[in-house]
Amino acid sequence: MRASTPTGESMDLGNLPEYWRSIAEEFRTLENLPALGPNHVLSARAFDEAQVAGPRTYMGVTRYLGVARDNHEALLALLERHGATPWAPWSLLRPVFETSFLAAWILDPADGRERRARGLRCEVHDAYEQRKHRAAFKAFPEIREAIEKSEQAIAQGSLATYRAEAAALGRTFDWTKQKVNVVDELPKLSFVRSQVGVAPFLEATWRQLSGFEHGLGWALLSGTDRTVLAHVPGGVDVRLVINDDSFVNAAKSTYLLLLSACRLFVRRHVEPIRP
Repeated sequence: MRASTPTGESMDLGNLPEYWRSIAEEFRTLENLPALGPNHVLSARAFDEAQVAGPRTYMGVTRYLGVARDNHEALLALLERHGATPWAPWSLLRPVFETSFLAAWILDPADGRERRARGLRCEVHDAYEQRKHRAAFKAFPEIREAIEKSEQAIAQGSLATYRAEAAALGRTFDWTKQKVNVVDELPKLSFVRSQVGVAPFLEATWRQLSGFEHGLGWALLSGTDRTVLAHVPGGVDVRLVINDDSFVNAAKSTYLLLLSACRLFVRRHVEPIRP
């Protein structure tokens, strides 16, 4: 095993920097959105937030876009200061892809009730993931009882609220507990349906990024150029260098989701509700 070493070569990023400029502009727009107030046009967001599960919906979307932004900016810093190593750049793209998708998935429906139901679903999933985290500590007898009491309090508190909100939105609580399946839901996004051939490419990108995140060999081979250094028993010793085209294509697919999510947020914030 060898440490990563610089090759002295520069990546061919094509027009990827144009995407980065667009993303910076979109986040500046989000930062400067007008406050929602009583004299503001009744936008979709204002209407949503006045109803069941509305505030949590936009809080969730804001968090997801913050995650995407943080990882995107970390990726830019990595490329500038550390270099494009075979693994790390892809692992920063993956959370950008996933959280951009979730933000877009919540905001995409034209129907406000559906947007709020999706926001609630993500919140409930979040709560149950926290529950699993805490449950791991039940292995320690000295704190098991305290954790179980906490779970009971949560069941009577926030989970009861979630159940009531799901009922008000016409959804079963079992539906709200389900994790959102990225592969199933990607092709249903309106801006994906409107572009022929985009859905399969996005799915392929998601699977590739997930492969990198989990350290899978096929993903590494799909995103690198290889030079055989020596033949060894049972295989070869190779030098792996990130493949420019593969990375740029994955990044553009990811940024399509991020840009779409940002623009959806702006639309829901400023545009009036539609009949």
